[in-house]
Amino acid sequence: MDFEGFLKDVLTPMVDHPEALKIEVKGEGRKRAVWIHAEPGDRGRIIGKSGRMIQSLRTLCRAAGDKAGISVDLELFEEERGEERA
Repeated sequence: MDFEGFLKDVLTPMVDHPEALKIEVKGEGRKRAVWIHAEPGDRGRIIGKSGRMIQSLRTLCRAAGDKAGISVDLELFEEERGEERA
């Protein structure tokens, strides 16, 4: 599954700085960690109202991963602190 391509296709029209959008996929075997890197001003759009957008993205990625037989964990990376959010 091309998580990077899928997320870029979904998120690029939503963000103000698509050039800064970076999707990082780590892991081998049956586990994948997918990190979304975005400008600070775009993170709120990715998280969405009450966290609905990021939850929907997680659900879609997990469903695609289940179909491919892999476990997927999707997180939004916060560069200033070097940690995940949402």
